[in-house]
Amino acid sequence: MSTTKKWSGLKIRQGILCEISGRLRILRFLKNQSLHWSGVCLTVFCASCVTLDEAPLDKHDNLIVLLNPELGISEHWEHRRLRRGDTTYTQVESALGYTIQATGNKSASILFRLFEPTNIGCNTLRWSWYVQKPQPGSELRTKGKDDVAASVFVLFADPGIFYDKPVPTLKYVWANDKHRKGEIIAGPYHKKYIRTVIVRTGSSVDQGLVIDRANLNDDFLNAFGEARKNGIYGIAIFTDNDDTKEPIVAHYGKIELLCNIE
Repeated sequence: MSTTKKWSGLKIRQGILCEISGRLRILRFLKNQSLHWSGVCLTVFCASCVTLDEAPLDKHDNLIVLLNPELGISEHWEHRRLRRGDTTYTQVESALGYTIQATGNKSASILFRLFEPTNIGCNTLRWSWYVQKPQPGSELRTKGKDDVAASVFVLFADPGIFYDKPVPTLKYVWANDKHRKGEIIAGPYHKKYIRTVIVRTGSSVDQGLVIDRANLNDDFLNAFGEARKNGIYGIAIFTDNDDTKEPIVAHYGKIELLCNIE
């Protein structure tokens, strides 16, 4: 047998073992925890064995495309239930164009993607989204009421070889009118690691997707009180209504990372 064939077989076996190991860790974790997304250890984010070689990012000069709804949900994305039921994430084409539509089913599940860390010079996150009406009963500061209409998560560190290390995370949220645009909320779960940044509030007055941008360096400094030292290791989109049980539908357009690398 040639060296090439041996290496290929080894990689396949390693991949299978890695996948089995990751899923067993998640099952053990879920069995022993009473999970709510805002309080879930980032173990859930990192149960995948994806690497940059296996899940290449779509790069164009100073732009990295993290999500392109026109191409659908690729195999590099994972969908995981966090506590109650599954939020439905599907590619749709409508008056908004191509989007990933998230429909809450009294549920809390997440769509996420991991990759090798990006260059720290990639500092601007740009995305488009649409929410007609956020859940009126949501309160992001209160445990048991913190449903989000739409959110984009950014993971800023290596979660470790066993994927069980909580890491600094920014959570960009479209919330209801009880919240203030620009507000940063620590908590209500994992206050040391997760910061919620309120990007938009209230019902949409636009007829199409709304484009937002975030300066990751500035937001990380404001949220954690120190400069970030790493690129990003993963992103996620998340819509839930397992607490309020109020209906919610959100649409996610492209998510891109803009780089200023000399």
